[in-house]
Amino acid sequence: MLRAMPGGAFGSFTAEARERLFREPYRVAPASDRMGCRLSGLPLERTDRAELRSRGIMPGAVQVPPGGQPIVLAADCQTTGGYPVIAHVATADLPLLAQAKPGDSLRFREVTVAEAQRLDLEREASLRMLAAGLLGRTPAAPIPASAR
Repeated sequence: MLRAMPGGAFGSFTAEARERLFREPYRVAPASDRMGCRLSGLPLERTDRAELRSRGIMPGAVQVPPGGQPIVLAADCQTTGGYPVIAHVATADLPLLAQAKPGDSLRFREVTVAEAQRLDLEREASLRMLAAGLLGRTPAAPIPASAR
């Protein structure tokens, strides 16, 4: 399960496609690599077929090319793209994406930006604890609850 937030072009997809993204499973396609995890499943249709200008993108962006099969951009993705971004995978879940192999089933679960930020803070705290444990000392001060 990959937690994801609706992306900038979420509204340019049909209501059915928006629901489908968070309801239906997708299979990791063999053409996946470190640039992107190509998914196969029911296609996601747009209401507006106009071409988009290239813009900055980053790992975790879920782009949808004209064929309707989503691509989740991975660690070595390009820095600009012109396909609509229907969603963005929470940064905390990108390691799960990196472990997906062809044939695996993936699902998206919708989260808010605040939830994704909280997940990030929790992951950072866990990594600090791990680093401190490896070094044999007490970790840095925990993140105050008011900052979460």
